[in-house]
Amino acid sequence: MSVISKSKVYRAKPLDREAGIKPDKMGFGFFELFAFFCGIPYFYTINLFGELYATELLLPIMALLLVLFRGERTIFREKLFWLFFFSILMMIIGYMISDLMAGTSKANYIRAWGRNLVLMSDFISLAIVVSADKKYAWWYVFGVALGSVIYLKLAGIPFDNAHWKIEYSQPVLLLVFIAGFFIPNFLKVWLTAFIGVFSFFMDGRSFGVISLVLAGMLWIRLGNRDGLRISGKVLFNMILSAAILVSTVVTVLEQTNQEYSARREASSLSRFAAIKIALIAIGDSPFIGYGSWGEGTKKYADMLYEQTVREQREVRQSNIRRGKSFLAHSQMLQSWMEGGILAAQLFAFYGFQLLIGLKRIVTLKKLDYVYQVYGYFALIGFWNLFMSPYSGSHRLNIAVAMAILCAVKIESVLKKIRPQ
Repeated sequence: MSVISKSKVYRAKPLDREAGIKPDKMGFGFFELFAFFCGIPYFYTINLFGELYATELLLPIMALLLVLFRGERTIFREKLFWLFFFSILMMIIGYMISDLMAGTSKANYIRAWGRNLVLMSDFISLAIVVSADKKYAWWYVFGVALGSVIYLKLAGIPFDNAHWKIEYSQPVLLLVFIAGFFIPNFLKVWLTAFIGVFSFFMDGRSFGVISLVLAGMLWIRLGNRDGLRISGKVLFNMILSAAILVSTVVTVLEQTNQEYSARREASSLSRFAAIKIALIAIGDSPFIGYGSWGEGTKKYADMLYEQTVREQREVRQSNIRRGKSFLAHSQMLQSWMEGGILAAQLFAFYGFQLLIGLKRIVTLKKLDYVYQVYGYFALIGFWNLFMSPYSGSHRLNIAVAMAILCAVKIESVLKKIRPQ
């Protein structure tokens, strides 16, 4: 589609009111406040047909209000939105076929199908909200970050290395990004880098690397607010950023290895063994999955136990148990094992779009108050695609990332047709 034809698609509103093109002014009205309160109960769960987060009940209400009372239609004119929509739909069908053929118990397939339907609802709602105005994305993330910290403190969860990676790391970093609206960009670089180094000392290696990469992404964009044009200076900054990143990671790993070496070795052993066995399981049945939650995968659970028990004991891990089912610690591989090729296609497409989205964020996206927020969800989304399960709060992060990818795509198109 040409640039001219794309301009027709997005002409329903003035350009300066479309996502990412409006001035960097932070409003405070009904929808901003609603977005904030939608994010507050991010960690609060309700048990219906499985675990449902309270924020997932509020987001559809806000999206519906935007459509009915603000006439919001931006996202429905974006092709990527519909590609994600139909890809999720195919995943749902894949799970249904696999569960019915595998004879999955009713309790398990209802939970899994519900999880997938909620993912669809989350994506549609967040796509409407984020594409309507980036202010709503900022306020929602503010609510998520603040609400998560409040929940953790009220629940009595201590701020220590045992709870940093899963519980505290994301809200703390997001609060830094929210505070970034009020501070200079160069200070945001140092704060983000500090969180990255701190994460290593809290035994959060992957999160530490992601934070340092985000600091580098912001640093190379300093002085290039409207986009990144490749030049000698830019190339030098990119090479220097990579060198600083590698040297920092190596240094902090060496400094923290003595304290965390046993846990890190055990984690790496189990992760890579699980990936290997998941690939074997997929090779045994590449088109139809084994059903939701790993029913019928005891054979592969036994393989994982036999391959890792000796090595785990060598690194002083005593809590080793033989599981009754096997699920790969990877969204891509888990979905493939559970729902077959139709489920895997969603995460393959999602991963491809994450790479495209990251390129757009680094090179095309305006350096505004949501730049690091968008970059974070794209980076963590790509990591989780291969190294985290498809469950719990990861479902929400997937939907947020998909919505951001759609908004970034809209912004990149509008940037090409916007008068200079």
